[in-house]
Amino acid sequence: MSAWKYIVLFSVFVLAGCANIQSLQELEVSLNRIEPTLTTGLSPRFNVQLLVTNPNARDLEIEGLTVRLDIGEQKILSGIANKIPKLSAYSETPVDIQTTVNLFDLYKLLTYLSERPGEDIKYQLKTTIDPKGFVAFNLNKEGVLNENLLRGLSRASR
Repeated sequence: MSAWKYIVLFSVFVLAGCANIQSLQELEVSLNRIEPTLTTGLSPRFNVQLLVTNPNARDLEIEGLTVRLDIGEQKILSGIANKIPKLSAYSETPVDIQTTVNLFDLYKLLTYLSERPGEDIKYQLKTTIDPKGFVAFNLNKEGVLNENLLRGLSRASR
């Protein structure tokens, strides 16, 4: 056989394999709740609950997830986890992540908030979700902190 026949045969196999690869629709993530947890040491810890939407026709096993919450361009909370529940097809799954806040970052946040009394508190949520066997999703969401998101903080202060 000539070299061209091998090239054509190889190309057919490669294209047939690529036809079987399914692409995923992008996941969606939203901030559901922030609650304080027991603290050990000087860094306060918070449980951040995310709501992850899987618009795909297949369940997704997640190898890991990272989250970062910025307020006023300042990093406030960050966390990482590798025990994430399976994201069922066509469903929303609550995901809890333990996060920490650096005391210096907390001081910067309090300064930021004291300079803007009565203003809406805008946040940026930066999340990376790594589904097993697929390329990781880098998801960003912006919003305004409200009483529903912070209800765990208000209960803790009572």
